[in-house]
Amino acid sequence: MPRLTKTLAMMLVACGVSTPAIVSAADGAPVGAWRTTNDCFLAAFFLSEGDRAQAVYISGEKDDDAAWAWDGRVLTITSPAFPKDSFSARLMNDQVQADYVWHDTDKDELNKQACIFENTKMFRLF
Repeated sequence: MPRLTKTLAMMLVACGVSTPAIVSAADGAPVGAWRTTNDCFLAAFFLSEGDRAQAVYISGEKDDDAAWAWDGRVLTITSPAFPKDSFSARLMNDQVQADYVWHDTDKDELNKQACIFENTKMFRLF
């Protein structure tokens, strides 16, 4: 997991993140950096202002071209690198609680996980 944390930290530095990670947009969107607390296959993600997202997976793979949407209640993340994956979440008690379906390309199977993500501040990543 140290390699994964280092990768996420480098992604955040590349994006110019220097403020606390939960910088909520005007509409309450959970903009910023988030990491899993329960070994979700999606290990961490960063939501930038607008609709761009970056994701790091427990396998070490990463996606710098993901997109996110927020309707005021539900957060969705889509990935062109993993088109069969489905991420739908709500912000509850300062956590992102998600239903995540991911495609295991080795077995050609879909897996479902209930994932919890916590806000991550830059100084915690090192």
